Amino acid sequence: MAAQPKPAYQQIASDIRQRILDGDLQAGDKLPTEADLMAEYGVSRIVIRNAVQALVSEGLVTTHRGKGMFVREQQPMRKRLSVDLYGKRPTSSPMKRAAEAEGRRSEWEWQSRRTAATKAIAERLAIGPGDDVVRTTYRFFADDEPVMLSTSYEPHALIAGTPVEQPEGGPVTGVVPRMDAIGQHITHVTEDVNARAPRPYEIEQLEIAPGVPVITITRTYYVDERPVETCDIVVAADRYTLSYTIPIPPFQPSEA
Repeated sequence: MAAQPKPAYQQIASDIRQRILDGDLQAGDKLPTEADLMAEYGVSRIVIRNAVQALVSEGLVTTHRGKGMFVREQQPMRKRLSVDLYGKRPTSSPMKRAAEAEGRRSEWEWQSRRTAATKAIAERLAIGPGDDVVRTTYRFFADDEPVMLSTSYEPHALIAGTPVEQPEGGPVTGVVPRMDAIGQHITHVTEDVNARAPRPYEIEQLEIAPGVPVITITRTYYVDERPVETCDIVVAADRYTLSYTIPIPPFQPSEA
């Protein structure tokens, strides 16, 4: 059976999409007006609006009331480099250093509370479900722009009664230097990276444009085989590229 032709709005969206991907329309370019597109494609206004909405939902186009429709920037403006985070042993917050390396002012909001570990968090920290953890939520800013959300968990038994019991309320900040201060010297970090659609509160707190997914990072810090902190990080995919440098051990010729 012959394939059914696509609806007109999908065909128009496909045509404009290809023009964007080919570079004929570039970031910041203004699209023709609705009237011009209606004349170009010979369709009604509702068809054009449906086509534009499809492109908006894909994150390719943005609309501004009274100004028109524009091609959105597709390449992230900033990079978050693991080599910058851990090339040297950190002495402060990684996010603070990353923002300042870009010449941007770094700030963050935070809130900590003691709570019971869920089953999922308990598994990540190798503790029992219901054990006490310190949960801290963050929203990071660079030059007043919200750039990252993070929720961290630490076993309360590990930090109770120490100067770093409050992740942001003590004399030292940043997971690695805080743990160093209490004799827990982190040996390695794992990161699991995924992408998904943003949740409503993430759209609001990160001011995410329609159609833009988020990158999620599950990061866990270890002292040898013991996890001492785990966190969930969320960034808008149009703001960061995750770039990793992975060292390869030097070649060792086999003995004869």
